[in-house]
Amino acid sequence: MKRIISTIVSVTWCSAPLLAGGVASSATAGPEWIATGRHGMVASDSAEASRAGLEILEAGGNAIDAATAVSFALAVTRPYSTGLGGGGFLIARFADGRLVALDFRETAPAAATADMYVRAESLRKTRASRNGHLAVAVPGLVAGRCQALAQYGTLPLGRVLRAAIRLATNGFAIDAHFVKSSGAALSEYETDPKLLDRCGYVYRVHLNNGRLHTVGHTLRQPALARLLEGVAREGGDFFYRGPVAQSIQREMQRGGGIITAKDLAEYQPLAREPVVGSYREFKVISMPPPSSGGVALLQALNVLEAFDMRGLFSADRPLATHYTVEAMKHAFADRARWFGDADFVHVPVGLLTSKAYAKILSARLSPTGIAHWEQYGVRQLPDDAGTSHFCVVDKWGNAVVSTETINTSFGSLAAVEEWGLILNNQMDDFAARPGEANAFGLVQSERNAVAPKKRPLSSMSPTIVLKDDRPFLLLGASGGPRIISSVLNVMLNVLDAGMTLEEAVAAPRMHHQWQPNEVYFDMAPLRTRVTALEARGHVVSQRRRGGVIQAILRVGDKWVGASDPRKGGRPAGY
Repeated sequence: MKRIISTIVSVTWCSAPLLAGGVASSATAGPEWIATGRHGMVASDSAEASRAGLEILEAGGNAIDAATAVSFALAVTRPYSTGLGGGGFLIARFADGRLVALDFRETAPAAATADMYVRAESLRKTRASRNGHLAVAVPGLVAGRCQALAQYGTLPLGRVLRAAIRLATNGFAIDAHFVKSSGAALSEYETDPKLLDRCGYVYRVHLNNGRLHTVGHTLRQPALARLLEGVAREGGDFFYRGPVAQSIQREMQRGGGIITAKDLAEYQPLAREPVVGSYREFKVISMPPPSSGGVALLQALNVLEAFDMRGLFSADRPLATHYTVEAMKHAFADRARWFGDADFVHVPVGLLTSKAYAKILSARLSPTGIAHWEQYGVRQLPDDAGTSHFCVVDKWGNAVVSTETINTSFGSLAAVEEWGLILNNQMDDFAARPGEANAFGLVQSERNAVAPKKRPLSSMSPTIVLKDDRPFLLLGASGGPRIISSVLNVMLNVLDAGMTLEEAVAAPRMHHQWQPNEVYFDMAPLRTRVTALEARGHVVSQRRRGGVIQAILRVGDKWVGASDPRKGGRPAGY
């Protein structure tokens, strides 16, 4: 999930009246990527999507209503990150304490086989799991959003989609991040010119026939507007059982894909039990498999709980950094060995998130050095014994966090032109060739091998942190496996280092995914920090890799929203 957007929508539970017509002056303090609001907050990596969510909140909608509006708006303004051709996860924590986890991750088509990419590439269809029609999994986003709105929303679908339709019809001004991501997609066409014939829509419309749009260009998407209007009018059936499904099937047949109209008609979002744990005095709620994010996050936090991280952040920050990297390595080693779709394989969630297991792992951590790479995680289980992101807290105390993606930049590059629908390349999140790294350098076991109707492993980590049984910190990220480490970094910055949200999001973030055995930073770290890591045996990469965070923090009687400046989003509050 290289290009997963992060969006956060939050509203307090106070009963103060809504402000008419826009953003209060309290939302303008600080840098543009920080906002403060007493009544409500939307923080996304798209200013237009943030305004779409705020529009719904001011109209009296609840957190689910606003989240739905933001998601569909992001499909228009961040088409390289998410969209109707993708999927995602949602967690809701309602004011009465109920928890809901909704999985609308994409699924492998019925005709998928474990060796399909080995066979395809033997026929010289290079990178078949990443580019082109064979890389596409059955989309779940429309089904998930429609189901959530029907079950928990208060406004009709047509009202909630109004802003997205307007953005697709009238257009929006593209920003620097859009241009940068377009350049990454253009390099794929330059590497494989055959994509121009098979995947021409993205090249013509979004990449401007290879002459990339400049910042400020107004991008209109009339075909996508017609698709959104159909969904607004007829609901999910328009996409999964109507003309869009037929169009997707025809496009698959044209481009060599295997999704059928039957695959689309049979797609269903799934209710899951969220993973719930604790870190010191905080309660942490996150996503279960097929996401690995929630389990990996809780595992790392459990390991770090054995140490005085608050003291180390102030007295010995290099040691705090060392312990954090070591905790990541344990979590990612277990991710590689034990994770897959829990509907197909047993994932030992209980063991991996237990305090007892974390105590064993924390005892292995040395303050002065590292272990051999094979000594991280657990190699054998005991006999008894898992990007756009947004979060919402409304005035009634309901909280929502959700992450969505089409995987790498502009997904598979394949699209259904008559509907302006860009399709995911989520099949690469399977172990398409077990034992070989995917687009993010992750090596995965056969537990995550391709199988019909199976959902690929994900790193998406929509997370709610409660303090005194009330929403305190809501966050999530984009960036493939760096999602997990980005969420962990910002959580520790807030909960242990005592940073403000602005400081926590702006600070350099580190990442280690066990293999390759290197520490990555997303921006240049202090030399003293690098020296301390290298002295303990870590290999610090010179390459800059990181994720993008969207977060909201409760501070006194207000919400503070942060849209990571790394991606150019803007929060909007009132």
